[in-house]
Amino acid sequence: VVNADFTSTESVGEVLDAWPKYAPPTYLREPAYLEEREGAAGFCVQVAWLIKRHATLTVREPMLYTARMLIILLVTLFFCLVYYDSRLLVQQQVMQKAFFVFWLVSVPVSFPVTVVYALNAEYAIVRKEVKDGMYGPLAYGLANSLLQLPMMFAFGVCALVPSYLMLDWPWKTFATTLVVFSAHSWTFECIAQFFSLTANPLIGMLKYLNVWFVSALFSGLVFRGTDVIWPIRVLYYCLPMKWFFSATAYSILVETPPYEGTVPCERRPDRGVCVSGFECPADPFGLACFGSNGTQILDSLGANYDAVSSENTVLTDLSIILAIGVLFKLSYLVYLCGGCTSGSEPEPPRKMSI
Repeated sequence: VVNADFTSTESVGEVLDAWPKYAPPTYLREPAYLEEREGAAGFCVQVAWLIKRHATLTVREPMLYTARMLIILLVTLFFCLVYYDSRLLVQQQVMQKAFFVFWLVSVPVSFPVTVVYALNAEYAIVRKEVKDGMYGPLAYGLANSLLQLPMMFAFGVCALVPSYLMLDWPWKTFATTLVVFSAHSWTFECIAQFFSLTANPLIGMLKYLNVWFVSALFSGLVFRGTDVIWPIRVLYYCLPMKWFFSATAYSILVETPPYEGTVPCERRPDRGVCVSGFECPADPFGLACFGSNGTQILDSLGANYDAVSSENTVLTDLSIILAIGVLFKLSYLVYLCGGCTSGSEPEPPRKMSI
């Protein structure tokens, strides 16, 4: 009808003029007024509702927490079997115990890489719900954080109970180690949350793995942090794994029962194997001679690994770990609020000419 190649302008005009005769009747409706909207739910109500919803999601979605609990338990059991002889109180097993602590420090916090992908998908839903006025971004962030805390302690129980049972660690240090382990897990959880806001979840996962790998590299057992040049050395102090390794090594070694294989000796400048007041008759060169008590062992390890010390710095280490986690948590909340509230007005309809 409107194609100029087959229809003339006059024919189109006739069709349009005849339309009112055949058009369906038009019914005019009286304007209806919407009821007044009730006030939005308060902040506490939003947080309570979100905690309930996310607790349900935690049960239904094992990737977030429950599956990781099982994986951490199985991985810890595997390393306990590999380093089972480290329970023996002999000089040759001191370094094996130190290496087990390194795996305990580094491996469990590699699993939140899956959280980056899961939270990235959740972020798209949260952003839509926030813009629809269902709740605020801060309420979501608080509810998520409150649900995280008991899960971090659950991770600690899954990792530490097998270690203490199978490797004969001193149980009097269990509570301290559990708190430090939970804080360390929470810090890496915050790092995973921060990178989950990346537009491409795969890029976010790679970012998390980079932070995890560099943190393990600068944990204090691979090399001495003071041997690294500035400004790269700053990574040794601003990543959490070094502080967790220091606190955990102190907790499990300072209360250890006496180790065999050492005898007291007189310190003499001409005797290089008696620099700490003890020596090992079976090891005249002192290659695997660390001491009989926890203080001597920590000092001997600290000669090569400056993250280990016989000085009690557990509270300082815990504070630094928490400070790093708070920094990433605040950064996550800032970007979350910005992403959920930013936007632009829709463009006006374009004029189209026929």
